[in-house]
Amino acid sequence: MTGFLLLLLSTSVFGATINNDWRVVGGQNAPDGAFPYQVSIRVAGEHNCGGSIIDATTILTAAHCLSGFEDMRMDITVGSNTLNPSGDWYEIAERRIHELYNPMESVKCDIGLLKLKTPLVFSDKVKPIKHLAVDYVDSGADCVLSGFGMMKFPGPAANELQYLDVVTVSVAKCRGMWDAAGWEYLAIDDTQVCTLTRSGQGACKGDSGGPLVTRSGVQIGIASMANPCALGTPDVFTRVSAYADWIEKNRN
Repeated sequence: MTGFLLLLLSTSVFGATINNDWRVVGGQNAPDGAFPYQVSIRVAGEHNCGGSIIDATTILTAAHCLSGFEDMRMDITVGSNTLNPSGDWYEIAERRIHELYNPMESVKCDIGLLKLKTPLVFSDKVKPIKHLAVDYVDSGADCVLSGFGMMKFPGPAANELQYLDVVTVSVAKCRGMWDAAGWEYLAIDDTQVCTLTRSGQGACKGDSGGPLVTRSGVQIGIASMANPCALGTPDVFTRVSAYADWIEKNRN
C-alpha cells in the first residue's frame, strides 16, 4: 500500500485504496504519564484510532474513526502507555460526526466526538487536554504527535505509546507538496494544518484521530491523513480552531 493515501478503512476515495488507522513512524517510547490526554479507541476490543480527552465525558477524534462502525461495539482505554495490558476501559454512549463529513466527496470536516456512558476518573495519568485551539496557528510551531505506533509500514504494531516532535508547515507548502505527489484534487486548505519533519518520521497506521499538541499544551490538530508512511509528504490534521464552534455546540 506504499504510496496510497491513508485515511479510511476499506473505502475507495479519489480512485485510491485508503486506510484509516495511522501509527507513529520514527518516534520514541513515551515516558509514563507524559500524555495523560491520550486515548485508545477500541472497536470490538481492538485498537482502531487515537483520540484526546477534552472533558470527563467527551473524547475528540476524527470522523473517519467513527464512520462505518455504527453496528460495532466501541470503547476507549485511558491511563496506560501500552495497548496490552491496557488502562481503564470506558463504554461509548454516543458518537457524533460532523454533519458535513462525506468521505466520498472530500477529506474535509474530518472531526467527531465520543460521549462516554460514565465520567472518566481523573488522575496523574488521566487528564483532559489543557486547551483546544481557538486561534489560527501558521508555520513554524513546535508540536508533538502521539499515538500507538507502528515503527514502519508495512510492519507490526508497537505495543507502547509513541511520540514524535514535529513542526507545522504552511498550508501553501503543504498543498504544493501534496499536489506534486499527485494528490492535487485533495485541495488542502485552511481548515487543515500540516506537519513535516523528514522522510522516515511521521504518522502511520493506527494513529488517526490522535492529537497534535503545541509545546504549551494547546491541541491544534486531529490526525486525519497521511501518504503512508513517513515518505516525506506532510501529514495532514483537521484544524481544531476551524471547528471550535462545532466542538462547543456538540460536546454538551
